[in-house]
Amino acid sequence: MALRYEGFTVKTAATGRAALTAVTQFSPALVILDVMLPDIDGLEVLKRLNAGGQKVPIIFLTAKDATEDKVHGLTIGGDDYVTKPFSIEELMARVRVVLRRHGGAGSEGGRLALADLE
Repeated sequence: MALRYEGFTVKTAATGRAALTAVTQFSPALVILDVMLPDIDGLEVLKRLNAGGQKVPIIFLTAKDATEDKVHGLTIGGDDYVTKPFSIEELMARVRVVLRRHGGAGSEGGRLALADLE
């Protein structure tokens, strides 16, 4: 995966519940989150993280590309919203920008949690 190649540590989660557990367990610098997860959607994952005091930057990466979906994802607290299909170069640039804004690691040693992206 390109994120690993760029020097990031990557943890994956195939469901919303697994993503919630991974964020609690690993305290990532950034979460790349699909909106359409099988049990709890990514928007609800973000709401639960915020309600639980887990303030981690979120980039939504999803096939839901309607303007209202993008606006909603950003309005509820997403830091960025990328739609599929996407270029890995663009995603990496957005990852670096979000990490820079939040004071996280921008390259080597960065930690990411990914939900349902493999």
